[in-house]
Amino acid sequence: MTETKSVLITGASSGIGLATAQRLLDDGYRVIGISRRGQTDELDHPGFTALALDLDNLDQVELQTRQLLKANVVDCFVHAAGQGLFGSIEQISVAQIERLLRINLASAMVICRSLVPVFKRRGKGRIVFIGSESALAAGRKGALYCASKFGLRGFCLSLREDCAGAGVQVSLVNPGMVRSPFFDDLDFAPGALPENAIAVGDVADIVAQILQSSDDIVIDEVNLSPRVKSINLGKKS
Repeated sequence: MTETKSVLITGASSGIGLATAQRLLDDGYRVIGISRRGQTDELDHPGFTALALDLDNLDQVELQTRQLLKANVVDCFVHAAGQGLFGSIEQISVAQIERLLRINLASAMVICRSLVPVFKRRGKGRIVFIGSESALAAGRKGALYCASKFGLRGFCLSLREDCAGAGVQVSLVNPGMVRSPFFDDLDFAPGALPENAIAVGDVADIVAQILQSSDDIVIDEVNLSPRVKSINLGKKS
């Protein structure tokens, strides 16, 4: 890389977000990581800046994003934050619906609302959303989660069209089941064998390839699957 670029990553304290932050730091990026925890031992690196922020609070997301953009040059944005909640819709409270949609979908929109105009004025910028296989096909007990990921995919596709003439590249990565803390509070998890789940590092590698691809192309969408799909029901990862 000929210049040090900076990337803003949500969900940077665990899972795909953490792996992506570590990979991009190794590649020489400056990383600003958003998470509820803020600074973590895993990201004790001179190129890393932690921002403690709960994406459930959209007013704070907007305020903190605007302040961040005044104080920092951001070249790329990776939305890796996400929450899983599964069950029949009648089993899910209104508060749970609102929270999941804010974290998985609305927070990305609010951040882009401030960030995209900056990218457009600069004539360049890269955005990568971490979607899900649940954005491609609906599943039982997944009405809320699928809705959030279908919504994120729709937002990404439309945003790509809006940004295409301004030099801003918008991409989407849809992983299948990833072995990560995502499943810690769920009653199912990927099978135990390595081929039953995608490693977080493999997703991070794809994100890095997208961010480092040619300015003359857009990698629209990447779908990833475990080689052998297997689900452990009633067990936690």
